[in-house]
Amino acid sequence: MDDALDIEIHMRSFAETFVLSTRKDQWVYLLSERSDNTFKQSSKLFNHLDHNYIEQNDSLYDITSYDTPGVFYNFKDEPKCISFKEAIEEGKSHDAIFSIKPGELAIYFSHDGWNFVCKR
Repeated sequence: MDDALDIEIHMRSFAETFVLSTRKDQWVYLLSERSDNTFKQSSKLFNHLDHNYIEQNDSLYDITSYDTPGVFYNFKDEPKCISFKEAIEEGKSHDAIFSIKPGELAIYFSHDGWNFVCKR
């Protein structure tokens, strides 16, 4: 799961599944194009998530095994494939997303230190 197509599927699926319908097109574009504007808008993502599908879980205990791969995106660097354990380390105190199963399971890391499980 290391090619550009996999990364694009994860990014697009996150927006299509976990973002409110009124903001979905905007976030599909921001997560697919990843322009400078994406970082500027990243602080708004939490408010644009469909809160019917997210649950705060700061410990991230028992979500998946630490070696599970996924796509991590911190809104600055290009998305990359890393393990869940690495995502937890890199997501500390940053706005970031970690997509584990496209459109089914992801983590939203908040710069405030809160973690939210996005599950459908």
